[in-house]
Parts: sequence; structure tokens; C-alpha cells
Amino acid sequence: MANINWESRAKERRLENKAVKKRLKEMTISRDEWKVKYMRQKDVLDGLHKKLDTVKKNILKIVEV
Repeated sequence: MANINWESRAKERRLENKAVKKRLKEMTISRDEWKVKYMRQKDVLDGLHKKLDTVKKNILKIVEV
């Protein structure tokens, strides 16, 4: 009887560990994809800010003349 109990618990733990490892892998991939998406958006935003600064400087030059 004790044999069956520890064997069934070991099987349950093994299956649970397998499921957790799979979920961890999925979450890691998802996190990395979101990080790449964020970095792309940040690069675009930084580029737009630089363009905006350039336009502001040009407008100031025009107003001064």
C-alpha cells in the first residue's frame, strides 16, 4: 500500500513539474517577444523626438530672422 502511495505521488509531481517547465518556457518566450516589441517602439519614439527637436530648432531660426 505504501508503495502505491509514493509512486502515485511521484508520478503526479513529475507531471506537475513537466507542466510548470512548459509554462516557464512559454512565459520566457512571451516576455522576450514583448521586450523586443517594446524596444522597437522605443527606438521609433526616440527617432520621432529627435525629428521634433530638429523641427523646433528650425522654427526658432526662422522666427529669429
